[in-house]
Amino acid sequence: MGKVLTTASTVTCGHVPPPPPPPDPPPEPPPVPDLVKTSSTQKLKVEGKPVLVKSSLMGATIANCPNTVSPLTPCTTVQTVSLGESGKLRSGGFPVMLDRISLTTNGSVPLLPVLTPAANQSKLSSE
Repeated sequence: MGKVLTTASTVTCGHVPPPPPPPDPPPEPPPVPDLVKTSSTQKLKVEGKPVLVKSSLMGATIANCPNTVSPLTPCTTVQTVSLGESGKLRSGGFPVMLDRISLTTNGSVPLLPVLTPAANQSKLSSE
């Protein structure tokens, strides 16, 4: 299972080490008896932050890639999203993105540039 990416998640181009993952949350309290289950028409959020879908990442801008030594070209935009969509969890009809994404950029490196994600949340996971 992968963790769901949100607008609070970090995705780097791989030229910068990703930040460490957040600590695990404390254990959940036991369920409250007779708790009223409610529904909502709001868009899916985790800890108040909207989840990411493929269109959230396609063409996204990459700022300050340090890959600037000539003849290399720094990463500035996401070019492709080839992996990382949840097979089960959706938002607005679209699969949410997980922290096992595989993305490429327009930057030049000896190997194909691949972005590195960190979900920065541990509340919601999916397959």
